[in-house]
Amino acid sequence: MTTAIDALLAAGTIAVIAAWFTGHPILYSPNSPVMSPFTALSILIMVGTREARLHFETWPMVLSLAMSGLVLGGNASSIVMLTTTPAEIWGTFPDLVLTSVMTSIGLILFCAYDLIIELRDTPASAFIMDDLLIHLALVPGGLSLLGYLLGNPTYLSIHSDPRVGISPLEMVFLGLYAVAAVVSNPRLFLWQFLAARPSNRLVFGLLFINQFVAPLLVALFVYRPGSSGLGIELFVMLAGVVATMAFLLLQARVARRDTGGQAVPA
Repeated sequence: MTTAIDALLAAGTIAVIAAWFTGHPILYSPNSPVMSPFTALSILIMVGTREARLHFETWPMVLSLAMSGLVLGGNASSIVMLTTTPAEIWGTFPDLVLTSVMTSIGLILFCAYDLIIELRDTPASAFIMDDLLIHLALVPGGLSLLGYLLGNPTYLSIHSDPRVGISPLEMVFLGLYAVAAVVSNPRLFLWQFLAARPSNRLVFGLLFINQFVAPLLVALFVYRPGSSGLGIELFVMLAGVVATMAFLLLQARVARRDTGGQAVPA
């Protein structure tokens, strides 16, 4: 399944990059977020690195680290440029759209996860760092979805250039990347927890849904259409994220205790 998803992502990102080169970007609009070619290139590199790591025994670890580091460093630089330099400077390249800050944060978190699992297999530990990184990487996408539903440009990470932000196409690509990342790593504690009993799947499903449904319900009551900026729905979402991560951490601690302090079986 991972290979099928990665093949789809690779084909999609190549199509996005090719469309920019031919001067006809996919789903282009001068007044709303468009998927940046730099975002597509970042995802393509990440997908190619993951597939090489999974399928080629002779693939050198140092090359995986270099490629993931390249994407991480490039997106960190993009954040610095967008947040510290005047818009007029990067606005002198009207034919290019930069990666938004929110998208770059998500890509950096995915790269951090990829770097860690490249250095070692996901350990059976009470501190489930790998699970937490994947969970945090989903937050920018959740905020973006909230931004589209509410029409709030702040949550879409829209900058001075309205084309710089999280587009629906980007949300789909990042969501698929997250699915493939989870499916490709059976050592994640989440898989052990969900497989243990049906009630675990129910509880986690409710917590996961709560992260996105509760903020939307709150926003429907207090949000004013057309407004921008951060609202109470953001803090409701963050509370849901913290609750889910804290729940998984506690469950990992309980599982380790139940095994007498030994490693939780993978």
